[in-house]
Amino acid sequence: MRSGPFRNDLYKRLLPSIEDLCRSAFTEIGSHGWEHTIRVRALCSKIGREEGADPKVLDMAALFHDTMRLDEDHALRSAEFAFTTLSSMGFDNYFCAKVREAILPHSFSSGRLAKTAEAQVLADADRLDAMGAMGIYRTIQYNLEQGYPAERVAQHIREKLLKLEGLLYTITAKRMVRSRTEILELYLRSMEEELFDASISK
Repeated sequence: MRSGPFRNDLYKRLLPSIEDLCRSAFTEIGSHGWEHTIRVRALCSKIGREEGADPKVLDMAALFHDTMRLDEDHALRSAEFAFTTLSSMGFDNYFCAKVREAILPHSFSSGRLAKTAEAQVLADADRLDAMGAMGIYRTIQYNLEQGYPAERVAQHIREKLLKLEGLLYTITAKRMVRSRTEILELYLRSMEEELFDASISK
């Protein structure tokens, strides 16, 4: 049950401060940088309108979803951080719990199922940003950040990214994903052919 009416004035007044706080958790550029959060936020807005998700819960969840990215279970820690931070700012328990519930299952590796509309939209938005041309960009970024060789890009696309289409929840995301999968498949074929050509020429 809700603990009280949602205060729209509080949301509007504190949103710039919340954006600054979340932004401070990231580098501007990177595979999980602020640029990723901005894209996920935009995808959440687009998908959420179609799926009837609460826009304010979804917006907060998108902003906070990777703030504790360096932790082992970053989805859990980001969800807890969002809850405690928003509670301390005066948001009611119902709203804070909805944001936490939206963030908890978004991670591919967490194994948690997204049960609310907001959780499903956030998970789908996060997965869409890991696919297509942007997913390739982010995979290369991550490889460079970790010092991995080119073969690791192909492995990541084959073993993880191409599985994401089958893990989407919402009808809207499923409509959006096909072209992104096709881009990944084309890139993977091309990369593996070029890696093979380079290996036999040695």
